[in-house]
Amino acid sequence: MLYLGLGYLGAGIGAGICLLAASFGIARLANAALEGTARQPEAAGALRTSMIIPAALIEGLGFFALVICLLVALNLGLPKTAETPAPGAAQAVEAHK
Repeated sequence: MLYLGLGYLGAGIGAGICLLAASFGIARLANAALEGTARQPEAAGALRTSMIIPAALIEGLGFFALVICLLVALNLGLPKTAETPAPGAAQAVEAHK
């Protein structure tokens, strides 16, 4: 039971770290774009366009990491089922003896 709790804790910490890293990346990107706009106001349109595409990619990566952490957390508590043999496998084993 302890390992199940640690698994949930690890998935939660992993999701938090992934989202913090994504938000840090977007903040650095926005900071650089705003600084560039302050230095050259006439290039604001090009900077905005070139900022939106990487920001969307970073956000998508953050959501992907969040989904992976949530899938891990949701699959931790599921009981493991015994694999059922394929149809005809028992007859093949009997015939092989």
